[in-house]
Amino acid sequence: MPILPRLPSTRPTTRRERIKRNEAIKHKDDIFLDKNSPSKFKFNSDVAHVFEDMLERSIPLYRECQNLTVNWCKRLAISDKYIYDLGCSTGSLLLLLSQSIPVISRVNLVGVDSSEAMIKKARNKLSDPKNSVEFLKANLDDSFPFYDSCAIVMNYTLQFIPLENRAPLLKKIYQSLIPGGGFILNEKVISENELLSKTFIEMHHGFKEDQGYSKMEISKKRDALENILIPIKLSKTITLVREAGFTTVDIFFKWNNFAGLIALK
Repeated sequence: MPILPRLPSTRPTTRRERIKRNEAIKHKDDIFLDKNSPSKFKFNSDVAHVFEDMLERSIPLYRECQNLTVNWCKRLAISDKYIYDLGCSTGSLLLLLSQSIPVISRVNLVGVDSSEAMIKKARNKLSDPKNSVEFLKANLDDSFPFYDSCAIVMNYTLQFIPLENRAPLLKKIYQSLIPGGGFILNEKVISENELLSKTFIEMHHGFKEDQGYSKMEISKKRDALENILIPIKLSKTITLVREAGFTTVDIFFKWNNFAGLIALK
């Protein structure tokens, strides 16, 4: 008797699955889809609304890099000290940290962002008191008042800081860490080689197309980020981190023009 081919499942979708699908559609990044797209990129309420989708479809291995960052923070966590997420946006990393680091460890989690819209969404996301995360709206410069920190994270944030302000901020970060503390930096970078740099950009654009972005959207967003997101060579980034005072610096993640650094005090 011939074996009939196995038919795909036709079970009805659950209510939870339908809600999840509708939420994904509702929060899909389409900011640069039409003629009304902004000429300059701003971290406003429109961007905050779709930011999580934007990150996952724009940054290769975004979730994996977040998991690595959480792992580093767990290893560095010390009771009664602080972990800062600088440029915390909608609080996704801090949500993972709050779920991964037991409350009994008494580690203080703090998210900092200069965007009111981002802070508002982050507070809503972590509104449950058991998350125990503090959010601060503040500009990131060398005047920001840190408490003694065991870990400080910058996820794709330093690239938005004016070039002249990066070295003073990194110095302040180093000074704020306790001995043995760590700085985790995830960043878009430029290759040392011009040909490779061009190829990396082409491959990044290909990644975005695979995630559903059109060539027009990619081009418009790149124009909107001109002189706002300013990546530098990885070697220069490492030099800045070392000049801030860190003697132990290494690369824990690399995908073409994206890199993750761990620096220990």
